[in-house]
Amino acid sequence: MTFEYDQGAWGEALAAYQLSAILNGEAVRETMRAEGMGALDLGVKFPVTFPTPTYHHVAVQVKTGSSFATWTPTKNRWRVDNVDPAHVTKWRNANQPVLLLWVRLDPITRIYWKLITRQTPLATLSISDAHSLSPASRFEIERLLQMHRMHLEFLPKITVPNLPNTSAARKWAAKSYADVRGVVECPLGRVSISNYAWRHLTRVTRAQSHIADSLTALPYVRHFLKRRPHQIQTISEKKQVDEKMVKINRKVLAIYRDIRFSDKDTCLVYVRLDERIAYPRSWQERGLFREGVTQELRLESIYRKPKIA
Repeated sequence: MTFEYDQGAWGEALAAYQLSAILNGEAVRETMRAEGMGALDLGVKFPVTFPTPTYHHVAVQVKTGSSFATWTPTKNRWRVDNVDPAHVTKWRNANQPVLLLWVRLDPITRIYWKLITRQTPLATLSISDAHSLSPASRFEIERLLQMHRMHLEFLPKITVPNLPNTSAARKWAAKSYADVRGVVECPLGRVSISNYAWRHLTRVTRAQSHIADSLTALPYVRHFLKRRPHQIQTISEKKQVDEKMVKINRKVLAIYRDIRFSDKDTCLVYVRLDERIAYPRSWQERGLFREGVTQELRLESIYRKPKIA
């Protein structure tokens, strides 16, 4: 006798297990299958440490099967298909962000994720191919959820001294950098500020004007890190896989808009972090509680660019 399984129920169960395992949380079914228009499938509760140790919740919608996405090679993304726009509207208007999980069944089972917020466009819904659910996804999902839970704060005008050249900027920044160095608990994670950033910002291959601008903004980097950015991007991912471990190196770019400086008026400020993650290759078979996941997040650069009117 052959037992047949419901594809949607199986996908929801698999998604609930993997997501809760990655976030070190608990998944609870919100509704039974086919219950209500655009009803959310799961709720996941997981621990966070910023700004204080507590628990966060995220609502989850699961779609299972090849009919829900089409590969777009020119954009390196999956276009989401066969999802009722009315359902997307309902998720966008929810009182919390909604995590959309697509369970791809062929050629092998893989889960992709996308965060649905009030800013998510209705016309075309797509998922980055880089958003394949893995232990490394935890940090990017947490950053995005944290950002959308915070309010944008107005930052008063930053008054900087008159620095006529790169040499003057270097001397001024060096005096205050000792106070800036250290570890910062912030919406982006636990960020280390060390000589790595100083060496990167002052390398000889950079233009002198860029070095001066970066060093002028560097003493204020903690002020930016403590606030909600307007945008977060995770880019330039490189993956190395050996017999035991998966190692990922990528960049995290936080963008802060409408920052006023006394010498340049309104600017965009770009803060870039270097992120290194390692987790066991056999995490799906053996779990994460034996070896766990390691993350190193360090400041790489800061740069300001005058806003174009």
